[in-house]
Amino acid sequence: TASVAVALTVVGAGLASQTEVKAENHPLAESARRQVLGESTVPASAWYYQKEENDKLKSENEGLKTDLQGKEEELKGKEEELKGLQEAFDRTLSENVKSSNQHKKEIGEHKKEIGELKSENEGLKSSLDQANKISEASRKGLRRDLDASREAKKQLEAEHQKLEEQNKISEASRQGLRRDLDASREAKKQVEKDLANLTAEFDKVKEEKQISDASR
Repeated sequence: TASVAVALTVVGAGLASQTEVKAENHPLAESARRQVLGESTVPASAWYYQKEENDKLKSENEGLKTDLQGKEEELKGKEEELKGLQEAFDRTLSENVKSSNQHKKEIGEHKKEIGELKSENEGLKSSLDQANKISEASRKGLRRDLDASREAKKQLEAEHQKLEEQNKISEASRQGLRRDLDASREAKKQVEKDLANLTAEFDKVKEEKQISDASR
């Protein structure tokens, strides 16, 4: 009957939206269960089936919430990694920016890559926030909200793959900065060596000139 259907719906809503109180102790759910079992010929198995479905829905949503928390922790780690990369870049810039025009160009490219990574991570953070809102709505809703949460999970998996690619780019950029730093140090040593040689040659020529002037 219509009253039975309404009662079952109320029971489902009470079970799906539980947070701090167990479903079987919820007054609204208990009242609806009594109505179903007391005023209709619907088997008790139908009510328990509805309960199992809603318990399953809650379990899946809790799993999705845990997954989202994991992604948020991963995002936090990537932000820390980017911070360290930015600091390394600043140190490299301070030591080597004056070494050559080529180094300036390469450093500019690395800085651009870091900016792009930051922008992409901001987009990922926004996506995670949106997915978390969807998950929260799903936890309190029924099957329609669960479908939305599953779609959000697919999007998160795609974003995770994208983040892994970004991590590879970040690692390559960090290695490039290290190579630039090593090359700059070697160039500095060579310049110092050349300068020492030129100074020695200059002193030698100067001494020869003084001897020549004295012999005249």
